[in-house]
Amino acid sequence: MIDKWLGSPPSVMIPRLQSLLGDLQILASPNGYDGPADAVVIRNAMLVQRSVPCLIGEMSGHPHIKDGPGLTSELFYLDEKRKIARTLSRWYRFDHGLIG
Repeated sequence: MIDKWLGSPPSVMIPRLQSLLGDLQILASPNGYDGPADAVVIRNAMLVQRSVPCLIGEMSGHPHIKDGPGLTSELFYLDEKRKIARTLSRWYRFDHGLIG
């Protein structure tokens, strides 16, 4: 199964996300960490933004956004058959399916 949002099957994405989690846990440890010695060097770097897959619609029951129009953060999982989606922080359910 290839996920149309992430472009890779779960067998590829799960280890990548587990690796990200492990790196973030190391960074959060009290021992400190300056990153790996073999990190890619990037010169003349700038912070920019790009589009990522997300959902937009009428929110109901979100803990931080009032009910009404809203936009999710980046999607990490989408299952149109089960009518569920997962961002980094929470699950979403679209009871009436997706539009379009």
